[in-house]
Amino acid sequence: MNSREDIFDVANFRKWKESSMERHDLYNFESKIDYILDRIPTEKESSYLLEVFFFIPESLQINKESYSKEQFFLDLNNRIRFKTPQMTIQGLLDEQNKLSPIYVILKKLKEIEYGEISHETNIRIEREIRLLACIVKVSLRDQFSFILTFYEKLKKQGNIAAVISNYLDDIEKLETKMNMLRDMFYISQIPYKLREALQYADEYISLQIKTWIAQAIKELEKQIDNNIRSKMIQIIEREQDFRKSINSTLILEENSENEVFTYYESILKKYVQGVLYLEKKKKDPKSRSLEILYSIAAGFAMFLSLFLTVLLLTAYDVNSIPFIILAVVIYIFKDRIKDIFRAYSQKAVGLVFPDQRVDILDKFYQVTIGESREKVNFIEWENVPEEILRVRSSSNKSPLEEEGKPEVVLSYLQKITLLNEKIDEIHKRKKDLSNIIRFNIKDFLKYADDPIQHERLWNNKTTEVEDVLISKVYHLNIVLKLSSYKGKDLKRLFFKKFRVILDQKGIKRIEEADITL
Repeated sequence: MNSREDIFDVANFRKWKESSMERHDLYNFESKIDYILDRIPTEKESSYLLEVFFFIPESLQINKESYSKEQFFLDLNNRIRFKTPQMTIQGLLDEQNKLSPIYVILKKLKEIEYGEISHETNIRIEREIRLLACIVKVSLRDQFSFILTFYEKLKKQGNIAAVISNYLDDIEKLETKMNMLRDMFYISQIPYKLREALQYADEYISLQIKTWIAQAIKELEKQIDNNIRSKMIQIIEREQDFRKSINSTLILEENSENEVFTYYESILKKYVQGVLYLEKKKKDPKSRSLEILYSIAAGFAMFLSLFLTVLLLTAYDVNSIPFIILAVVIYIFKDRIKDIFRAYSQKAVGLVFPDQRVDILDKFYQVTIGESREKVNFIEWENVPEEILRVRSSSNKSPLEEEGKPEVVLSYLQKITLLNEKIDEIHKRKKDLSNIIRFNIKDFLKYADDPIQHERLWNNKTTEVEDVLISKVYHLNIVLKLSSYKGKDLKRLFFKKFRVILDQKGIKRIEEADITL
């Protein structure tokens, strides 16, 4: 086992490729964290601790008084899903590949043909249809991204034409296979919902084929061979004709806002990719403990009240003025003790228990495959871990820069524990997970200054003082630390640093900051 000193080195800052952060829209940014499960048979669990440190400009006035934990979790949207299984189009079409969704669909259709009809079979077919569309999308993305990224290198090797032509052949074979599936679904004794599911997946796949081939034509322009270009255009037109033939709304129109297109595309995307998402069952990690502590507080306060009342009865007559006054004081004292005890109970429970706890469930099998525990706190600068401060200040141009931009630190922790055995029992293809965290920064902008300000410039050409427009922006620096554990021992440690550039109107851009130590 490596020591902490061995793990914490510069190399680890560059290894964490399974993470990204991007601007989702004007007010939201999204981070994608990939969790790779251990394949060691003896490892029953995989544990990951994600620590996110928000370095918020002090001028935005975000602190524990103005920004509550409840508001943070309202601004946070956390989704967990399986990563799309990696499979080439050739692998999908291989009739001997038992992991291919096409193989499973054909097998289940054959079972229905022989009279083995069940609700579970229908659900399995629908899942495989949706998974097929997901795999095709990722395969197209990866293959075309490879071609576009390494085009010049492949061209120098002299085999670029063959690479593209062979891949286009695979796409045409996939088109033929989808036509065959379409025909089989028309004649099979299956519910209408399955035919509709295939049409959704069919349209989605058709759109992905068009999108990636069109992007390749656009980026490569006239660099590609005319025969290959002609073949690409034929595939695009064939897919467009197919969507028109089924009256699909996934048809772009000139001189139109194409609202229907974007709306329907979003529906298809969510339907298809929904097969990968896991269900989260929320649990209140504090309520039971708080109920017990509150009961103890009430009992203790009542005991003191009765004890003092008994002492009072031995000293004063029930009808005396001192007895009445002291009885009122005891009553007030009882309520104050109860309130003080409740306040300390909340603080104590907050230190011990997470703010949120959810069980991670596979919806199809209704099996719990893990859990997530989350906690958020504002922390003082001196309590920020030294390694995080090193990462935060690594891009500072001067040691004085830190003093010129005071920041408040918000710490978000999420510990995810995955049950390897449970996942291996029910899944052969879907193993690794992605954690998609979307955060809304709208509440951070309440006290932001006007986005456009003016500064005076001396123009030596016109020999006049001119007003120049300048943008008032804020830098929200975010440091991510991901630790993976083998039992209780630290196994791997990775870091990332991002800078969210925002103004009063919202997010302008996101940069991945270099970490130089």
